[in-house]
Amino acid sequence: MIRGEKIKYFREKNKLTQKQLTSGICSVPYLSKVENNSIVPSKEILELLCKKLNIEYDELLQSSSTNEIKKLIYCWYDDIKARKRSATKDHYINIEKKMKGIKDIELLSMFHLCATRHFLLLREFDSAEEQLAHAEKYIEYTPKETAAYYYYFSGLYEYLKGHFQKALELYLKAKDYVSEPEYHYQLALIYSRLGKITLSIFHSERAMEEFHKNIQFKKVIDCYILLGIDYNRINEHSTAITYFEKALKGIESLPDIGHLRIHIYHNMGIVYHKMKKPWEAIEYFLKSLNARNDLQGGELTIYLLANNLFQLNETEDATRWITKGLELLKGELNETYCLLKILQFQVSKRRNDEDYKIFLEEIALPIFQKKDEFMYIRMCYEQLGDYYYRKKQYKRSSEYYCSANQVESSFI
Repeated sequence: MIRGEKIKYFREKNKLTQKQLTSGICSVPYLSKVENNSIVPSKEILELLCKKLNIEYDELLQSSSTNEIKKLIYCWYDDIKARKRSATKDHYINIEKKMKGIKDIELLSMFHLCATRHFLLLREFDSAEEQLAHAEKYIEYTPKETAAYYYYFSGLYEYLKGHFQKALELYLKAKDYVSEPEYHYQLALIYSRLGKITLSIFHSERAMEEFHKNIQFKKVIDCYILLGIDYNRINEHSTAITYFEKALKGIESLPDIGHLRIHIYHNMGIVYHKMKKPWEAIEYFLKSLNARNDLQGGELTIYLLANNLFQLNETEDATRWITKGLELLKGELNETYCLLKILQFQVSKRRNDEDYKIFLEEIALPIFQKKDEFMYIRMCYEQLGDYYYRKKQYKRSSEYYCSANQVESSFI
């Protein structure tokens, strides 16, 4: 089958209007219908159009070699979804060689989109961005199903960069044409990060059902973990614990599950933290840290551990863990650094210092806002409300409390 978008691509590439291209061949409305795939033109008309476009008629057709490469790309994408990093690297090298001299725009867009997803898997963001730019040149001229994956993978790129609202906007552009369970799982992750918990649960359950059907048990466990996180965030603690226990049971039958165990223990600690059961929380945070080969990457767990120690007035231990967390970050100014510094001010009883207010307003709050970290934004507003209340600046205090309540209302 000949796609009309290809004719449109070559026409615009040659800087021809529809009127210029159709002169002496067919009418402008006829060409519009061809470009929109409303009608299938005769071979005679196609050959005349190709002559004017300076291309061979065969360039509009799917060759056997093109179909072979398509099959390879589909296999490549399957391995990407299965997170087989070594296999995806081999696919990339092999298919890139076969793409030399290829002019088929649909195949080019498919290759660049799959390469984008490949580099996102490897967290090579510069290469992913470069592949997206290549794909963008062809998206207007490819089927809507292919174009949807451009928005899908662009959204994933933005999500991994921490731009959650932008990621959501792009994902929703793909919703009518992308139905794979991984899409719904990732959409659930975005909704969770944006505090839209009802929507996150809906898409998590939809993804989980499909993963079950496809016998993708590792993905089912990912859904258990996300559902546990979501139910905890809306204070359905017993439901959250049930999902985390299912996840712990499920990973026993899977190889190479160390990172999942770390993640599950960390989140079970958060459940007990929210339930105001610091001893139980500390137990799970320590389990999470002990499951690591080293503490690098466990800075957020360390913050939560120190926070619960502080609640128990174990200030010496809390201070020791805060110091360890800050050392591991090596000066990196991110969300976890801000959380550790805020806790450090609190443990050292410096919440009335102007430096604390300045840190919250000028450093922590902008970082949390940039990353759409609504829970931490709310925490900053509450801390600033408390600060100004203690300073008897009641109007300013009230403004921050109102801001905190507005953030709270976004969690539905």
